[in-house]
Amino acid sequence: MATATTKGIFAAIASITTLSLATLARPAQAFDITYNFTIQINSDAYDAQGVKKGDIESGNFTYDDTKLTGIGSEYVSKSQGNLSIQFDFLNRYYTEKNDLNYGNTTYLYDYPVAFFKDGTLIGLDFLVVPSQFNPPQPDVGFRIFKDAFYVGATDNFHSGTLVGAVTYGDTAAVPEPSEIGGAVVALGLISFWMIKKSKVTR
Repeated sequence: MATATTKGIFAAIASITTLSLATLARPAQAFDITYNFTIQINSDAYDAQGVKKGDIESGNFTYDDTKLTGIGSEYVSKSQGNLSIQFDFLNRYYTEKNDLNYGNTTYLYDYPVAFFKDGTLIGLDFLVVPSQFNPPQPDVGFRIFKDAFYVGATDNFHSGTLVGAVTYGDTAAVPEPSEIGGAVVALGLISFWMIKKSKVTR
C-alpha cells in the first residue's frame, strides 16, 4: 500500500506532467535571445586610425526568436525579430540604428541582420559608414560580416579591409513568466505534501 509520502510525490509528479503538457500544447512563445561577440584584430592595416593589432573589441545583440523555425536559412532583423545591437569600437558606442541601411525597405533585408542555418547562428551583417552620420563624424567605417571584421567601409560596395575575426559566444534565453510560474507551482505542491506528511507522522 502506498504511504502518504508516496502519494504526495505521485501527486506532485502528476501536477508537473500536467503543466508540461499544457506548455507543449500551446503555441510557441517568444524568447529574447542574447549573443555576445568579440572581435580579434589581427592586422595593422589601420594602425594609424587606432585599430591596433592584438586589440579585442566586444559587443552583443538581442532578438526575439518567435519567427525562427530552425529549418534552413533564416534571418532576424529589426522588423523580423526586433534585432538590437550594442557594439563598442574605438571608444565609440554603436547600435543597430547606425547601420548604413537601417530602416531602408528597398533591400532584401532591413539591415542590420543576423543569419541562421538550421537554427545555428551564422553571424551578423552590420555596416557602419560614419560619414553618413548627421552631423558627419571622422571615425573610421567598419563592417561585421558573419565571422569577418572589415575596417574602412565607405558604402554598400566597399566594406574596407579585412582586419579581424568575429567570434560569437554563449547565448542566454529569458524564460517565459508562465513557465517560471509552473515550476514554482510544482515545487510548492511537493513542499505541501512533505509538510503534510511531517505533521501526520508527529
